[in-house]
Formats: sequence, structure tokens, C-alpha cells
Amino acid sequence: MGTITQHTSTPPRWRGGVRLTPRVFWDLAVYTVGLGIAVGLVFPPFATGLGVPARFTERPSFQVACLVAGFLVGALSYALCRCVVGGRLAVLSAHLRSVAENISQASRTGNWSQSTSQRIRVDSDDQLGETARAFNSLLDALEAGEHFRSLVRNASDIITVVDPSGAITYQTPSVGWVLGYPPGALLGSDVHDLLHPDDAATFRTRLAGVIAGSTQTPCTGSRMRHRDGSWRWMETVASNLLDDSAVNGIVLTTRDVSDRKELEERLRTQAFYDPLTGLPNRALFMERLSAAEDLERDTGAPAAVLFLDLDNLKAVNDNLGHSGGDILLQVVAARVKACLRPEDTLARLAGDEFAVLLIGAHSSEQATRVADRILASLREPIMLTDQVVRAGVSLGIATSATCAVSGISLLRAADVAMYVAKTNGKGRCEVFRPSHHAAQLDRERLQADLHQALDRQQFVLHYQPIVDLASEHISGYEALLRWQHPERGLVPPVKFIALAEDSGLIVPIGRWALREATRQAAAWQTQHPGADLRVSVNVSVRQFQHPGLIEDITDALHHAGLDPRLLTLEITESLFVRDTEGTAGKLRQIRELGVRLALDDFGTGYSSLSYLRRFPIDILKIDKSFVSGVGVNAEDRAVIGAIVQLGQTLQLDLVAEGIETTTELTALQALGVQYGQGYHLGRPAATTAHEDLSDRHLERRQPGSRGRPLRPVSHHRLTYPTPEPEADHPIPEQPSDQAS
Repeated sequence: MGTITQHTSTPPRWRGGVRLTPRVFWDLAVYTVGLGIAVGLVFPPFATGLGVPARFTERPSFQVACLVAGFLVGALSYALCRCVVGGRLAVLSAHLRSVAENISQASRTGNWSQSTSQRIRVDSDDQLGETARAFNSLLDALEAGEHFRSLVRNASDIITVVDPSGAITYQTPSVGWVLGYPPGALLGSDVHDLLHPDDAATFRTRLAGVIAGSTQTPCTGSRMRHRDGSWRWMETVASNLLDDSAVNGIVLTTRDVSDRKELEERLRTQAFYDPLTGLPNRALFMERLSAAEDLERDTGAPAAVLFLDLDNLKAVNDNLGHSGGDILLQVVAARVKACLRPEDTLARLAGDEFAVLLIGAHSSEQATRVADRILASLREPIMLTDQVVRAGVSLGIATSATCAVSGISLLRAADVAMYVAKTNGKGRCEVFRPSHHAAQLDRERLQADLHQALDRQQFVLHYQPIVDLASEHISGYEALLRWQHPERGLVPPVKFIALAEDSGLIVPIGRWALREATRQAAAWQTQHPGADLRVSVNVSVRQFQHPGLIEDITDALHHAGLDPRLLTLEITESLFVRDTEGTAGKLRQIRELGVRLALDDFGTGYSSLSYLRRFPIDILKIDKSFVSGVGVNAEDRAVIGAIVQLGQTLQLDLVAEGIETTTELTALQALGVQYGQGYHLGRPAATTAHEDLSDRHLERRQPGSRGRPLRPVSHHRLTYPTPEPEADHPIPEQPSDQAS
């Protein structure tokens, strides 16, 4: 409201009357005193008419007395009117002044809490009463607007009025609890000074658009400076009220959305970033990869993808716990990221899998160099808790050019190349070629067939003799798994065991092999009572860790009716790097059943003499890598001699694997190895092929028999390729068996 001013100009003419002076009460005094004097002048003649003798009314003293009396009556009437009416008007004016001052102050500060006053008591039914009623109605109207003003004062939003230049002319008190500034502190300042430098240009453009004619803009997100110096995310709606005389400015309604922005950012981080390493996750990587592929189609800009898979995360988790594995992943992520440019994308896809996206004209050439840097950085040892480990990694590379030929995505091609690198020895890099894709498709078809093989009874067991080297008699057989594929023929385990491991089919397949082997061993016992032919069955790590293993062994022995001491379970040393307490407990349960335990491929992998002391092992199987050179290599003979002495000390049986020549057989006999198996002693075959061998074995076991000892089944020298190492597969073949 505007201020109240006095006007000293000529008073305006009243409707139906004339103002004598600038003041109403002075006019009233003139009229009342003048009226009293007029009455004093006319009173003598009036008194004569009433019968007062003329001699009295004509006296000057009587006439003067009448004039004085008239004057006094007029003066008293004025005084009484001034007292009564003036007092009432003074109350009204005091109320008006109070309300005017409060409204003026509220307009300046925005605080309307004291903008009204008490009502005037209406005790008359005249014009003064009407005036009081009109004043009270004015207060009612002001208080009716107080509800709205209270909402504005206490709203969480900041309502700001700025002029076209951006200067703040009004601001609600909510600026205090939202941005920390006292009410009125920002009046006159430029609203753009509150904005973050990165957001000021956009805000200024939006505000200029509103001034240019747009009545309202959509929400504008920007950061505003808090009084403590921090930045708060605000959302502002601008309305053009320059033509509204009551506002005459741009109204900015600003809301604090910092909590919402923080939640959105947190949800975005959870949706697109890995919480452990802070790297983009698969979802974000796929978005960027899709954008790169679209860019390549539109502009021809090439791209490349590197697919990384750690080779030893599971071993670290088993030895150091998952916390150690988490640290390893964080270190690997940091080292790989250090090998990349800022514009490259490194993502953790899942578990121990990472991917790198390279975009640019020279991405194909850079991919190989980046891969070399990554492999070199990860060869450096890593300190985890109190142990030093090395982060072995297999890496596959795929480029736009090679993927275009095969028609598969970059990530898929890089994954295929990584699988080839892992298959070819791990810790290396492989560049995708179309032939890799063909091989991968063949593996996928084979895996699809594998899911039906067990139900269609396509698995068979072949048995390889285990021979007592001193007497050259058969003491038992090792069961070796074969897949009789209807189209591919006899598929060796090296082709499908890894697929069974990955798919989880290894558990039901191993359960079937255990039942079939114990059934066959029981049949041998029925055919040759007292022969005590043993059967050895391999158990993979995954099968061993299955909670139903003990039940599977018990059921197999029960259904076959086989003496438990005639069953040997072969386990690999890789089993001992996992849950050693759980492993030891399960091994003891197996021994309590009466089943014997053999440690396969002893001398390789994770060999440790502590295993022989901590775990109930009965048999050590000497790996073929030592046997193949025992006849000509003094070091191999020394190693096997040490193993023989160890076995004798610990009262363990020894079985040499992969015997292929007479020289090897003779050397092993000389070193005192009790048992052996290999192509030189007998090839794996179906059970019918071993019936004559079992008969001859039985003849040599009869008391007083002097029959000819069992001779080797094959005397010719065979050359067999050294197989690639396979971990954790059940029913594995002997290395020399892979050529069959």
C-alpha cells in the first residue's frame, strides 16, 4: 500500500455544500457559533412577541446578553460535538494509522503476522456507526487474505519477484530455511548471482524467454548457493506478471529438490554402476556399446571390445575369503583403468568378468596394445592381507571388421575370443576370428545335445585295467566316461566334461557313473567270487561339493550290493584349495563308509604334503608327466623315487598313470611302484572286452597255479598328444586314453 500524505491545496467543494476551512471541525465551530449569534440577534423581537415588555427587549444590555447567550450556546454545542464526534473519529483514525503502518511494514518485509488490529466497537446507528462498520469490514477483508499470506509465509517453496534485469524486489521468508538467508537480505541483489556457474546461462535464457512474452516456463533445474557455501538443487517455475500492477515483475517459484536429486543419482548409480568397483555395470556398458555400434553403422567409425576374465578369483575366494576376492577385483579394476584413456569405457559385467570399449579411428590397432598393457600390469604381484597373489587374466579382443564378417556383436565375439584364450592356456590374449565363432556354435550345439544325453541313455563307461606291477595281474579297473553321440560317435570327456561342469549336469552324470560302475563291479564279484576286483570312479570338485554326494555313494553301494572296500573314489588336488574344513569332514564320512580315496594326478597343481597329513588318503596316483620320462630322465626317476618313499612311509598305495612303453614299466617296477595303468597294460574298453582278462587274472590268483602271467595287451609304441589341463572334471581319461 502507498503511504498516507496530507494535501494542502484548496479544499474541494462538497456535494451540496461549501467548505469554509481546510478542517471540518473549524467549519463546525463557525456554523455553531454563527448560529448561536444569529439566535441571539433574533431573540429580542421573539421575546417581545412572547409578551415581554418592549422596554426590556429594547434595552442594549438585554440584546447584548442575548448575543452572548447565543454565542455561548453555539460554543458549547461545538465543544460537545467536538468531544463526542471527535473522540469517536480519533479512535477510528488511530486504528486506521495502525493498520496502515502494519501493512506498509509487511509489504516491505513479507511478514504479515501483525497486519490487522482490533475491531472498533459499534455503539451507534448513525453515520459514525456506519463508518465503524465499514472499518471493521475492511479488517475482515484483510484477515480473509491473511490465510493466503500465511500459506505463502510458511510454504517450503521460495516465492521471489524479480524485475526484468533479474534484481530481486520481493522474497518470502522461506528463503531463510531453504537457503539460509534472513528475510529481506537478498532484496536488490541479482538472482543470477545465486546460481551455479554451470547453470547460470541456461537459467538466464529461460528467464529472457519469459520476459519476451512466454507466460510461464516449465520446471528449470539448477543449483543455488546456500548461505553456508554449499550448492542445493532447486527447481524453478517463472511466471510473467509484469503487466499486473499489484506485482509488476517476474514471479519465480523455487522448490528444493536436493533430496530427490540425491535419490535419483543413487538409483542411477545402483542401476548403472557396480557397487564394489565403482565401474559401469553391464546395463550401462550395453548402452554405450549399442551407441558405438549405431555410430559405426551411420559414420563408419570403428570400435573394439576387450573381454577379460580372471583365472584365479575362485581360488582367492577359497583361500582368503570373499573379502580377499573383493579386494582383488578392486585392484584389478584400478590397474586396468590405468591402462585406458579417459574416453574409453571399462565395465564390470559380472563376477570376475570385465569389458573394455574402445571407440575411434584407430581402435582396432589400439586394442592389441591396450591388451598388452593390461596383461603386463596384471603380472605384477598383488598383496592381499598377508599373502601375495597374481591376478591371472584371459583376454579376448573383437573389432568391428571381424564381427561384420561373422555377423555377431562385438561383446559376443570378444567373449568367444576370451574362451579360446582360456582354453589355450589362460593368462594370454586372443583376437577373434570367424573360425572361433564356428567352433563356439559347435560347442553350443554339443551342449544342447548334452542336456538330453542322460535321459536318452547315451553315456557309457569304459574300463581301463589297473595292474599289480610286481605280478602283472589285474587288481581292478578305472571307470572312464564316454558319450555315445548318435551323430558324432564316441565323444571323449575332453570334449564335453567342461560343458557339463558349466551347465551343472556334471552332478547327475556323475551320479549315474557311480551307480553304473558299482553295478559292474558287483557283477564281476558275482561272476568271480573272491576275485576282489576294485573299481575306481572319479569325482569332480563340483560333484564333491554337492550336498547329496554321501547319499549318492550310499545308494549306489546299496543298489549294487557291492562291498564298500572294493570302491575307490578318485579326487583331484584342486579340491583342497576350497573349503578345507568341509572337505575334510566329507572325506571322513566317505572313509567311514569303507570306501577308499585316491589322490589323482599327484605331483601337479596344488600339491602339498600337508594334504596327506590332514586328509584320509589311501592311494596316490602319480601323474603321467613324471611317468613319461622315468625311463630316460634321472630327474623324473628321482621324483618318483621320492614319491615311493613317501608312500611307503605313510603306508599309501601308489598307482602310476599313463604307462605306454616297456621301458617305463621296467623303470617303475625297479622303483617299487605297486600299481600302474596305461595303454601298454590295457586300453579302456567296454566290460565284455575285459572278461578274458578277468578270467586269466582269476587263474593266477588260485593257490598253486603256475599259469603264465598276464602279458601286456598291446606291445606297440603309441605317441599321444599331451592334453591341455582340465580342472575338476569327473570320470577323466588318462592322457594316453585321449587318442582312443
